[in-house]
Amino acid sequence: MKDWFAGERGAYFFLWLGIGLIALFGALEYRFPKAGQLETARGRVTWQQETRGALYFILSDKQQLVLYAKGDADGQQRAAIRDAEMYPILVSFLRAQKTGIGFAPGDFYTAYGVSVGGKQVASLDEVRSAYRRDNMIALAMGTAAALAGAWRVRALGGASARRAGGGRPASRRSR
Repeated sequence: MKDWFAGERGAYFFLWLGIGLIALFGALEYRFPKAGQLETARGRVTWQQETRGALYFILSDKQQLVLYAKGDADGQQRAAIRDAEMYPILVSFLRAQKTGIGFAPGDFYTAYGVSVGGKQVASLDEVRSAYRRDNMIALAMGTAAALAGAWRVRALGGASARRAGGGRPASRRSR
């Protein structure tokens, strides 16, 4: 059996994989909210549950929110939420991005910013740069895969051009 990675299938696989990863980067960048799209919720934290990649919490105004670790690289926002049982906080979130979890009923909305006492813990630009840093990995991998796939497709296409008759396959009659 022929190794498909080395053949034409593998070349097109890497080309399409690269194009897909580049498109994923574009979709993630497009999906990140603008400051005008964010809503705010105020209150004290009445319930919180931390998981490996996120901090789920409910405010006293019954808003259910989730702060992903990806947007809080230094952990300052999570620390402010953990301490928010004692003092009120203001959370910026996007209602269009919601998720459900197995250990609490209802939808949790993605939080993008936390303010304590009127002072923002992390700006939206800082959160955006944390997301973008991770998304750039998809862009770099996509570019590398697309270039490798395009190079292989071109190299394999060059072999067919060296055939007799200018690269055209032989007709059935001449066989």
